[in-house]
Amino acid sequence: MVEYAEDGAAVDGEEPPVRFVRDFVDLDLNWESAALQITQHPSSWLGELLTGTQLSESAVQARMDLKAARIFGASVLITLASPSRSRDSVLFPITWSPVSGSRLLPTFEGTLGISQMGSEISQLWIEGTYRAPLGRTGQLMDQAVFHRFADSSIRGFLLRLARSLTTPAKDN
Repeated sequence: MVEYAEDGAAVDGEEPPVRFVRDFVDLDLNWESAALQITQHPSSWLGELLTGTQLSESAVQARMDLKAARIFGASVLITLASPSRSRDSVLFPITWSPVSGSRLLPTFEGTLGISQMGSEISQLWIEGTYRAPLGRTGQLMDQAVFHRFADSSIRGFLLRLARSLTTPAKDN
């Protein structure tokens, strides 16, 4: 058992345990089309998820509107590093962290991927970890309720991203 100081920090340098999250969505999108689309610059397929971007050669950073973050009056900064591609997957290192309300929301680190599942089906998935903020108190709140916000945020992100990838772009 980890002991916590009065300010919520772990005693002896130990931190609260990490929580692993994973979710996926199957797409009716052939693998070659999916891989071609997702290896374009992320600003072209993150679509409605973005409220502002900062671009660099190796990463994209964007403010993202997450339902769970809005509950806490926070916005989230998502960072996608350059992708790696194998024969049947494209993988992006991904992080998201609170821009405001940072004491109430954790930072997520993981991988966003799209993988071939068949000739006409791809799977969009995300997995990673976070630590509950606010020390022992945050860990207890996460175990009781807040982990549902994390799961809901991951699910909502994937569903909106899947819609962005499978809906043809509108001409202006």
